[in-house]
Amino acid sequence: MNQGNNPLYGASQTAIGTWDAGTTTLATNASASCTAGSIWIPDGALITSALYFVQTTFIDDDAGDSQPMALGYTGATAAFVASIAISGTSSVWDAGIHGTLVGTPILGNDAAQDTALELIELNNASMIHLTAPKELLLTLADERTVAVGKLSLYVNYVQTGDFA
Repeated sequence: MNQGNNPLYGASQTAIGTWDAGTTTLATNASASCTAGSIWIPDGALITSALYFVQTTFIDDDAGDSQPMALGYTGATAAFVASIAISGTSSVWDAGIHGTLVGTPILGNDAAQDTALELIELNNASMIHLTAPKELLLTLADERTVAVGKLSLYVNYVQTGDFA
């Protein structure tokens, strides 16, 4: 697709999705669209990084916090955050800023990633090229309904022009 002199083409963009358990029911064994409606990332997007901010710590309906949750998009519901219980030791669902799997170097068995080029390549491996439009999703396992919690996911991407 020829974008000519379109100044927005190829510019960095951010898709922002917010989920609020106080407004939207976050039910078990389901993927939830954003509270304000579906947020889509376009075909051809190259996702370069993502982070999320938990405004209100998540709590499930029995306060045991055993409910696993994941952040992702259609077809890859754990692309940003793997399915982890609210009570998990990593505290990924507690209030505060959190990183994701995208934009984080994928480290292997070799602990000697000691050159800039090695780290750049490890970071590149975490980026995602979309070949179809994808909706941002918060996915809950088959455990409990989430009663309290609010987060915003920020997905940074550029439009490559390489479409499916």
